[in-house]
Amino acid sequence: MKKLILSLAVIAAAIGAQAQDDKTDASGLKFSLGLEAALPIGDFNKTSSFGIGGSVQGDYWIDPTLAITLNAGYINFSGKDYSIVIPGFGTTTVKGADFGLIPVLGGIKYKFTPELYGSAQLGVSLSTEKNGGSNFTYAPGIGYYFSPNFDALLKYTGYSVKGSGGTGNSALNTIGLRIAYTF
Repeated sequence: MKKLILSLAVIAAAIGAQAQDDKTDASGLKFSLGLEAALPIGDFNKTSSFGIGGSVQGDYWIDPTLAITLNAGYINFSGKDYSIVIPGFGTTTVKGADFGLIPVLGGIKYKFTPELYGSAQLGVSLSTEKNGGSNFTYAPGIGYYFSPNFDALLKYTGYSVKGSGGTGNSALNTIGLRIAYTF
């Protein structure tokens, strides 16, 4: 995972060095590479401690304030130890499994000001685990451009998970941060 993140950073720096300096034109297609961090919340916090990954995103600016987005990436969640009570046997500690997701999301980005924007995306996240399947995913957020090339997006992400045996659905929810370089 560290090699993936380092590779994304090196690629972003290399492309950025060759990119045009004039970023005032907000129309057309722009690409960004981002570092993603996610903190599981709710029931998801009981089994996973942290998620880290990377993403690439394309923003097609329809006008200076509105863009259509397409995002794809990878995020790995680290499992953590948790206790379960087994009636008649007591309490036992179980190690939560590490697992990865490959989210593919599409949506919109709207600039409220030249620096502040809102984002809303929908899509699917594919599990990297054998027989892991796919999950409906949604991610609203609010972002800030620190410069024409760097921005941060604070987002809530919900992954809908089908219950075992089709008996119901649950959700894996996170609060996340995407730090991105646009070229």
